[in-house]
Amino acid sequence: FQGITSEVVDRVYKEYMGDAESPAQVRDGLLDAMGDVYFLISSVEVARLHRDAGNPVYFYEFQHRPSSVEGVVPEFVKADHGAEIAFVFGKPFLAGGATKEEEKLSRTVMRYWTNFAKNGNPNGEGLVHWPEYGLEEKYLGIDLEQKAAEKLKEHRVEFW
Repeated sequence: FQGITSEVVDRVYKEYMGDAESPAQVRDGLLDAMGDVYFLISSVEVARLHRDAGNPVYFYEFQHRPSSVEGVVPEFVKADHGAEIAFVFGKPFLAGGATKEEEKLSRTVMRYWTNFAKNGNPNGEGLVHWPEYGLEEKYLGIDLEQKAAEKLKEHRVEFW
């Protein structure tokens, strides 16, 4: 970590773990910081660059913790990086053990991805509208229920 000053370390610690009252809160703050640095910031930056170049962008945050990770992944891990891939390819139907809600989620995700592959737009009949990522930075939160939102982790994006 050459080039990282103690001032930077202090600011990151204060932002992510400054109010922590337990080791679990320190852990969660550290995981949030790592996730933001390695995934969030670069994803938002790439989405903005494509949007600013005039391309349609559809941004999402996968938020569902798969039931298949129970007993395998610690409880504090929610939706992990790449967790949506199993739903895109229908794993709930192939591996078994998924809930009925997860089967529905997989069908929904497959429809969004298929629509996008066919039309360049993920939206379709019977699906919650997935807004285009414009200047308002709207995105789709994908969970058992989908929900449009805007400016994913705006404060943390501004921080970095």
